[in-house]
Amino acid sequence: MFLKTRIFYKGLTFPALTFAISNWAPKFERSRISAIINAGIPIGNILGSPISGFMSSSELFGGWPSTFYLFGGLGCVWFVFWCLLEYETPEQHPTISKEELLCIQKSKTEKPQKSPIPWKDIFSSMPVWAVIVAHFGHNYSFLMFLTMLPTYFKTILHFDIQLNGSISALPYAVQTVSTLVASYIADKLRESNKLSITTIRKLCNSIGLMGPGLCCLGIIASGCHSTQIVVLLCVAMFLNGFVYSGYNVTHVDMSPDFAGVLFGITNSISNTAGILSPMIVGLLTASGATLENWNRVFYITTAVYFSTAIFYAIFASAELQPWGDAKNNADAKK
Repeated sequence: MFLKTRIFYKGLTFPALTFAISNWAPKFERSRISAIINAGIPIGNILGSPISGFMSSSELFGGWPSTFYLFGGLGCVWFVFWCLLEYETPEQHPTISKEELLCIQKSKTEKPQKSPIPWKDIFSSMPVWAVIVAHFGHNYSFLMFLTMLPTYFKTILHFDIQLNGSISALPYAVQTVSTLVASYIADKLRESNKLSITTIRKLCNSIGLMGPGLCCLGIIASGCHSTQIVVLLCVAMFLNGFVYSGYNVTHVDMSPDFAGVLFGITNSISNTAGILSPMIVGLLTASGATLENWNRVFYITTAVYFSTAIFYAIFASAELQPWGDAKNNADAKK
């Protein structure tokens, strides 16, 4: 019940954050602002994994239930700060400087107060489906690593619980770095006009999905060599950080006015991966947590990485879509 509630509220948070990015991020800073916000995901894993490992193995804190109290309490504290500090638009912020407000407004179009959501155009748009597929591919693999990696470390590499927690956090540390580096490169490339915005998004997304796919094949070839496997996992997560400048920010590129709606759609569909990936791992390892069975897990993960990356590379577009401007849609309805 707790897990269902947590997923429900996370499903509300991410579209809200995407909508905030569409309102607050200047055109040539979207990748960086999106990356800085999404860097909280790997940072949370960096801090959460070793803390959870330590608290779960400690009788002083009451074992594993203590981790739920700690992180649940932190979520409540975050919510209070969100309510106090978050403003829907820059124009509503009481202390924003004129220079910052002007910088943000220069890259925005005027949005009507009431703008109908073009549901039919959204669901019939191939670029939207390209984002959905890429989002699914990332979620499938990311959630597989997030939920099943500790099991892999325990059953195949035989790490104890404290070492397991520390090593599990390491790949997310390098992902945090790459997320920020990739976003800076993407914004600078866009500002230079050397590449189109669609090319930049496709390049980042291909690195972010195909790179980890190749690393999964390397893990299969590594057998039980724990050092090689940990290094490959770190490289995989480093390359995966590029997706936040790929499909993730494409929601805002395609339609700043409906970015929150778009992310709600893609996130809802892609989160089915959170059901599928642990289920598939469970089925493949049901006969035993053997190296052969885990290799099948990594083969499937590689196939998901590559197939979804290719689909996005073929069909995605980061240009403002004809249905993506709320003002034009409102005018067309008159």
